[in-house]
Amino acid sequence: MTTFATDQITVIEHLVIPMPDGRKLSARVWQPVTATPLPVVLEYIPYRKRDVTRYRDEPMHGYFARMGYVAVRLDLAGSGDSEGVLTDEYALQEQDDAVAAIDWLARQPWCNGAVGMIGKSWGGFNCLQIAARRPPALRAIIPVAATDDRYSDDIHFMGGCLMVDGLDWGAVLQTFLPRPPDPVLVGAAWREIWQQRLEGLTCPLEQWLTHQRRDDYWRHGSICEDYGAITAATLLVGGWVDGYRTALLRMAERLTCPVKCIMGPWAHVYPHDGVPGPQIGFLQEAVRWFDHFLKGVENGVMAEPKLRAFIQDSTPPRTHHEHRDGRWIGERDWPSPEVRGHDLHLTDAGLHEAPAPLSPTPVPYNLVVGQFGGDWGAIAMPHEQAPDQRHDDALSLCFDGPPLTAPIEILGNAVLRLRVAADRPLAMLAVRLNEIRPDGAVVKLATGFLNLAHRGGSAAPEPLEPGVWVDATVQLSAIGCRIPAGHRLRVSLSPSYWPVVWPSPEVVALQVAGPAVLTVPLRQARDEPCVTFQPRETAGRVELVNLHKGREFARSTEFDPVRNQVTRRLAGTGGYGAEGSNLIPDVGLVMVNDAWRQHRITLDDPCSPVCEFHQTNAFQREGWDIRVESRVRVTSTSDSFVLACDVDVFENDARVLCKSWNREIPRDCV
Repeated sequence: MTTFATDQITVIEHLVIPMPDGRKLSARVWQPVTATPLPVVLEYIPYRKRDVTRYRDEPMHGYFARMGYVAVRLDLAGSGDSEGVLTDEYALQEQDDAVAAIDWLARQPWCNGAVGMIGKSWGGFNCLQIAARRPPALRAIIPVAATDDRYSDDIHFMGGCLMVDGLDWGAVLQTFLPRPPDPVLVGAAWREIWQQRLEGLTCPLEQWLTHQRRDDYWRHGSICEDYGAITAATLLVGGWVDGYRTALLRMAERLTCPVKCIMGPWAHVYPHDGVPGPQIGFLQEAVRWFDHFLKGVENGVMAEPKLRAFIQDSTPPRTHHEHRDGRWIGERDWPSPEVRGHDLHLTDAGLHEAPAPLSPTPVPYNLVVGQFGGDWGAIAMPHEQAPDQRHDDALSLCFDGPPLTAPIEILGNAVLRLRVAADRPLAMLAVRLNEIRPDGAVVKLATGFLNLAHRGGSAAPEPLEPGVWVDATVQLSAIGCRIPAGHRLRVSLSPSYWPVVWPSPEVVALQVAGPAVLTVPLRQARDEPCVTFQPRETAGRVELVNLHKGREFARSTEFDPVRNQVTRRLAGTGGYGAEGSNLIPDVGLVMVNDAWRQHRITLDDPCSPVCEFHQTNAFQREGWDIRVESRVRVTSTSDSFVLACDVDVFENDARVLCKSWNREIPRDCV
């Protein structure tokens, strides 16, 4: 295999890729100096290749170039230095542009005609979506932290419940949309390109709240509609504390193309930067994948187990883990014949292996439950994970099992089936599978939500008939863990889980009854393939000079007994990670990012939640200072969601845009 030294790689800051309609997309390219045509590895996201992701891009794409690939980091239309207007996630135009860009790249004299894609989150989503379009040159993809179902298993809705993380993400995206291209790259045309973005500015959150059912809006871009559409070889990658862990295992099972999956202990990050550790030599794994499918190298990647997973050892509950102990295991097939569903029965006497009655039992209603739930999708920021669950569980209906007589391993999704009845037409059920340690500490292992109006599906929800018993099935999030002997399992139930999901509009008297069975995927001990990874490797870093350190990222939960309110605040003055103001010397640009959010609820009023998010982005160099400020507030009544969104954009402290959206959006079985 030919490798290239740093001085044998040319970095192109602004490669223009023409679109069929005349628009120009902008790419940053790492190109080895050679007369031999090479495959292309493409990453296609809206997060500004010139500056915002430069620090992350250089180690990864520089590495691919060293390994004999032309690495291309392409800005979506309407983002970074690409022309056009970005109006929403995963639009048809985004896919069309990618198909055209892949065709153009494959026809360049420095490309051998083979293209691969890699991406995390948005980039992982569009890896899958674009592969489903089958551009002829696209031979292999590596989607990281992505989903196959934009409605049922994404940041917006889950189990028919509105995710609060999705509201926060909508506020973040709102700040991204009006940002300008860099005049240093695009020249005098920058203002015209920027003005087009400002005039076309939308509020994606308005769109997301308008579509509360699984309709055509969400089916678009959901590759679960036709798994067979993807023929490109697919290496799926995710982590146990990331929000998309369940979707990755499901795709590993259902995709019909050549497919493998790696599941580690990580949050929403690439595994070579993985937190919690251990990190792995992920870029070497990516190169092996691309070498086989883009260069035809016989390197044994398809002989690897279909699933390589990190089984986490038990650890006390903490809001942050820098590292997790455990071991890597391999499953030759997925689903694995060595992972079998084990039934545990929710009974009047607790959680037991033997069937026994569960009489109609009320589920306590308390809107404070969920304050100790941690973040739905950890992004490797401080203190995102769930602390000791004793606080939430004290206000929930809990079913405890006996001490385990032998250790168990859980790999996959637990599923709870039970009977429910409510005195209101709209109600929800939050389910947690927890581990009780011998000292009494409680660790959250997995979570599942079900809007009971969506019990038969989210395309055509049906409100409950008050007092009528119905069957309900709740799928919990995927896990890979080992529980020692002497520890116990617990199932915890509640009719709300704020601020993870938005509560139902009325106080609910919810009951559960048997038969109630939790099916847990237990992995049997056996001889297994040896799974090892190489140590972490990357290419060089970009110099980043911190000019002003933001204050330490602060999380707090405050109880106001006078107003009977609980408020969770997440203050990141200086950005999510208190990154403050930073200079990128090689582009002569200062970036500033502030973010502040809070979630408040009055504990006797399920229509009282308030979700607020304020963010500021700024880009500065001598004579050029652009600042975007956004403020998003979402509240509700019994009948509607109320959205207020304000965006102000400044050039050299002069306001050039002030735009607002104020909408009451009817609640639709949510």
